[in-house]
Amino acid sequence: MKGAARPVRPRVATRSAWLRTALAGLAASAATAVLAQGANPSTSDAPYVDRVMAPSALPEDDLEPAAGEYNATGWPRSLRVDASVFSQRGASTTLSRAVGVGGFLDTPDHGALSINANLTQQRADETVSGLKASTWRIDQRAMPLDAGWRANHGAGDINTGSTSLARGIGRVFLPTTPIRGLGGQWYQGDAIDLNAAAGRTGLFNGLDLAGFQPSGGRVASAGGQFRLPTGTAGTRGNAAFQVFDGRGITEGAGSGSAQDTRAFFAATAWEGAAPWAESLAPGSTPVSERQGGLRLQGNAVRSTSSRSGDALGLWADAAWRTERWRNTAGVFRFEPNLRWGTAVLASDLQGAYWQADTSTRQWQAGFATELSDSVSRAGPGSLSTGRSAFLNLNGRYRLDTRNSIGAALNLRAITSPGQALLLSWDQTSDWGQTQWRSDFANTGGSRTTRFGVDQGWPVIFPASLNTSLAWERVAGGTAPGTGWIWGLLGSVSPVSQWSLDAALRGAQRSDGAKSLNANIGARWLSASGWSLALRYTQTRGQEPLSALVVSALTAATLPTVAATPTSRSVQLLLSYEGRAGSARAPLGGLPGSGAGTLGGTVFFDADANGRREASEAGVPGVTIMLDRRFVTRTDAQGRYEFPAVAAGEHLIEISPDNVPLPWSPVLRDPVHTTLQVRQLTTVDFAVQRER
Repeated sequence: MKGAARPVRPRVATRSAWLRTALAGLAASAATAVLAQGANPSTSDAPYVDRVMAPSALPEDDLEPAAGEYNATGWPRSLRVDASVFSQRGASTTLSRAVGVGGFLDTPDHGALSINANLTQQRADETVSGLKASTWRIDQRAMPLDAGWRANHGAGDINTGSTSLARGIGRVFLPTTPIRGLGGQWYQGDAIDLNAAAGRTGLFNGLDLAGFQPSGGRVASAGGQFRLPTGTAGTRGNAAFQVFDGRGITEGAGSGSAQDTRAFFAATAWEGAAPWAESLAPGSTPVSERQGGLRLQGNAVRSTSSRSGDALGLWADAAWRTERWRNTAGVFRFEPNLRWGTAVLASDLQGAYWQADTSTRQWQAGFATELSDSVSRAGPGSLSTGRSAFLNLNGRYRLDTRNSIGAALNLRAITSPGQALLLSWDQTSDWGQTQWRSDFANTGGSRTTRFGVDQGWPVIFPASLNTSLAWERVAGGTAPGTGWIWGLLGSVSPVSQWSLDAALRGAQRSDGAKSLNANIGARWLSASGWSLALRYTQTRGQEPLSALVVSALTAATLPTVAATPTSRSVQLLLSYEGRAGSARAPLGGLPGSGAGTLGGTVFFDADANGRREASEAGVPGVTIMLDRRFVTRTDAQGRYEFPAVAAGEHLIEISPDNVPLPWSPVLRDPVHTTLQVRQLTTVDFAVQRER
């Protein structure tokens, strides 16, 4: 705790005033203090100095630079340089060397500038000439312009732009395309938002030593969003458009023949008080999240491809809130071969859906239903085989402060019928937090039964330990049998300079099949900015997948599961990071403000409970933004970190650009978080699969 005494300004008084004041004993002592201060007027100009009132409340930080070592001149800036060696053994033996450079410069008139670049050279077996890969990105964010405008610019390995209406309020949204090129966004508050991007298509390959692999195509994209005048208080309207032009592009990893494609997207939205509501509840949350609020949005996509022809997609969504229920409903119609950029959208499907949920402090309940049919096989005289009906029921009830139970039921009929039931019991005890789970699924000609337990152990901070164990039985299908599935996720920092972490997942089946995914690392960090990290990874076999019973709209966006190659690797990383500038905590801070670290993980929340279990993997390559000014990406384990962030309030958000479909972030809006001096603040982001 810190406090300071404010200097007292000398007062101007007459001699008669002093004589009258001296008649009172208590007032005389005060006058003596004033005269003493007047005798030494230089004390009024003394600089402000903190007085440490409770030294025990400020722990020593071994990583804090010593007095006089920090360069406080100039704008806040940071530089990171690292070199790594990566050895991998699998189908072939490779040796990779990489050099990385990163940094930022926070300017008052040109926004926040940041750069991240990586160059990798790989040699396979005894080959003399190896392969080269690189990834680089330069960002300029929140550059102030005239008339309240601000600009974000990016160059290198970025994604094409998008608008908030393109991201939608329902279950359908437009994906962005990874490119190597230029992009920009120009906005004036929430009234106007413009974007444009152009470059070569490609994809990120590699996880530990990432590179960007161009696929040969070229794209250009532009769009905008505008606030519409409504003429009624409490209502708001928006309109948006996005155009996309691609030449010689291929799908996914660049396989298949090249094609030219064009697409156009248009949307309009309105939000305000629902006609059936008596009033709209006040608040700062979105209108559709407040009681009596309603939001409507209509969307249209038209795509043209030189290989698959024209296609039209139409959908409309509504979101509203009653006294108890939060609702989202919509209708959709997607013609065959509908696409956007390098991605194929949900196509040859039409139908409607409705989902709702409600909750109190003690219980939560929700449902989702969908009816759909194929566009190409529907109509009079056609025996459609694309019809589908889906229903989801889910709920959770808190028995007391230590126990809660939950259940979820998925039913699908007509086409691809199936049933799935999940039962869970969450328990808090002296042993930590425990979740008992039972999964039953009947789909695709096989019946799956799985019983498991996830345990979060009560270890002392900053250590963490989570374990997972499950038994599975599969009857019928292509791979019947039984097996065990296990996982371990933990970290420990015995001293401030050292940290260890491990993520292990494995399975063993009765037919002899085994799988293992191991990631173990150690890191040393010095006060002078140097760090050394050693990481070992091993992948063997295919991880068991949970049986899915999902709606037709969700199934239309499911990606193909790629086989994981068997490999072992060791990576050694040497890094140096230096900071300087007038702001001691450069990221969003003021001169002299204290600093902390903001970090966390992005993970696949398979059981949709909002926390990471030992059996759930991280999501690599996802963009995280701090205060909408500073950008970083998650590593191979889904981790991200912003070092030296100013203590106080901040906004942290996840960009859905590189989140694999059909997964989507649970928290789409920025998250408010408070950082403490010399402490690590953790904000995790869960991505969940659409039902």
